[in-house]
Amino acid sequence: MKANILVIDDEDSIRFSFSRFLEVEGYDVSTASNYREALARMDERGFEVILADIYLGDGWGIDILQDVMERGLKTRVIMMTAYPSSETAQESFRMHAADYLVKPQTQEGLLESVSKALRE
Repeated sequence: MKANILVIDDEDSIRFSFSRFLEVEGYDVSTASNYREALARMDERGFEVILADIYLGDGWGIDILQDVMERGLKTRVIMMTAYPSSETAQESFRMHAADYLVKPQTQEGLLESVSKALRE
């Protein structure tokens, strides 16, 4: 059985395309459009990998990293952004993000990052 993955992004097109890329590879994918919805999904089930946009409508992807740490989850979190900066990259890795992806992201790049996160 392939891993459970949560894709959190406020852009419909990103959620749709990333979930399709992952589902074709056999992953079980859930999506959330904002921080609150992501927390609800995390309460419903466990995820091996979370792909979280840094800028969400009602919160920050960095907050997802904090929630994973506070809950003591072994979930690997991959941060994503269309607006990369050294500050968000450094903060993401300081909080043990599995990866930091810049959007737009190719299907190959996304799958490689997820595969790497699952191996760690």
